Amino acid sequence: MNESWEGFGKRVQRLNPLFELGRGMEVGELKPHIQTILMQVLLSIFYRELNDDDSRRKSDIKYMVEDSVKQMKLLADDKQIERMTSGLLYQGKEEYSKPFEALYYDEIRQSWETQVFRYVTMDELYTNLEIGGSIVYKLTDVSQEMIFMSREMAEEFSITIEQLYSMQLIKNGNFRKATRNLDHLISRVNRLMANEFTFQKEMINNPKILLIEEEWQRADNRVEIEKQFEEEKNHFRTITSMIDKTKRRNEEDDYIQKELILLQEKIGHTRQLHDRFAKLVIQNISYEMKLKAENPSLFWENSLVSFREHIYENWFMKEGVHHFTDIERVLSPLFSPKNEFILPLDWIWGEQEFDEKPLTEAVIEEEAEESITRQHVTNWNSVIKAWSYVFQFLQTNKEFSLTDLKSMPLEVQDLWFEESETIDLWMMFDKKPLMVQVLHRKEETLSDEREILLYKLMKEYPQFELFEGLKIFTMFDHRAEPHHWYQMKMTPFKICVQEEK
Repeated sequence: MNESWEGFGKRVQRLNPLFELGRGMEVGELKPHIQTILMQVLLSIFYRELNDDDSRRKSDIKYMVEDSVKQMKLLADDKQIERMTSGLLYQGKEEYSKPFEALYYDEIRQSWETQVFRYVTMDELYTNLEIGGSIVYKLTDVSQEMIFMSREMAEEFSITIEQLYSMQLIKNGNFRKATRNLDHLISRVNRLMANEFTFQKEMINNPKILLIEEEWQRADNRVEIEKQFEEEKNHFRTITSMIDKTKRRNEEDDYIQKELILLQEKIGHTRQLHDRFAKLVIQNISYEMKLKAENPSLFWENSLVSFREHIYENWFMKEGVHHFTDIERVLSPLFSPKNEFILPLDWIWGEQEFDEKPLTEAVIEEEAEESITRQHVTNWNSVIKAWSYVFQFLQTNKEFSLTDLKSMPLEVQDLWFEESETIDLWMMFDKKPLMVQVLHRKEETLSDEREILLYKLMKEYPQFELFEGLKIFTMFDHRAEPHHWYQMKMTPFKICVQEEK
């Protein structure tokens, strides 16, 4: 695929909320200014949320619109102000409260898809509907990203980036700008803390969320996370030290002293928030480890394929049944007196073996060899050579199926039968998605066989290092026929890769 198409769908999804802001509103002569007005309103909500000001109800947003119009020396009547207010909260009529929709082209699926988003959502921390209170709104991640994009922050808004940015501003003497920049850092930490509190609550109520939300599973990376928090603490110490040195150098300049005092107060508040956030994350990780240790049965991983989800909900409920033979094909294995057996693979291979020796001779040999223990040693050179063709294919096509392997030369296919682990690894990818983070780790710290495979592949073939940081997952096509490969019948899924959001 042409380089210009790489990540095209994600780019358009980031821009769509900007394109759609205020689009289709009938506001008369204010139409050329509608996006500017609404962007100012989003910023007003942002700073109120930042300062824990709960004046973010619909009536407050209406006042923000009115105030922005006046500040920009424009004129608007009550009908126009009401239209702009409601047009920021939902699309169409108020009683439906529909989210906004926009089309984008998915270059991987090669089809047009619909993106659904909102600019504001209910702030559960400040909203009390039980006692008849009004909804307090906060910005969605979509709106937050719009604000950060307007600051020319093309990369993900992170704590470390903002700390380094603040250091650079202090070095250049831009103390006021550094103080305002800390507002964005406070916003980031507040948002992360809110997510942690929500996750903690959900984890306590339903521990199995740890299987569903793989990005929250951080127990295995606790050391790296603690190291990251320690680095961020060091950044705060560096900023404080820079402020102290600057104060000593400018003792006679009252204006600079005043700016530095404000900056020092802001960094103190930010540092306290960060420490609370770090403590909360480590607390959640500890609780996760405790859950897994005391309740291992809760975390037994399910197969990728679920009859209820993939067959009933995603096929029958959505698409319906056009022929009775479809029902018969799905249900007959459930009621057949002889079910076809697919997994595990070792059992299948055992069924295919045929020993022509008489039973008595086999028993004698078994008794003779009973005391001999043979340890199987995996030939990883053969395994990684076989899998190198898979990841070479993934580099170009972003997905790989066993049908692709069947189209390769026979000598490549033969590699897959030299070691049993080669095919076993294929089935291991039919688990939870894997976030590749192996490049800078030691092999003895890796417990997941998929990570060991990727580690050895990167060491042998450096071109595969580009998979670091990518997400590897499997997709199952419920309408596809099982793969028949050398007398084996295997579930039809494919391995896919994508960049993490």
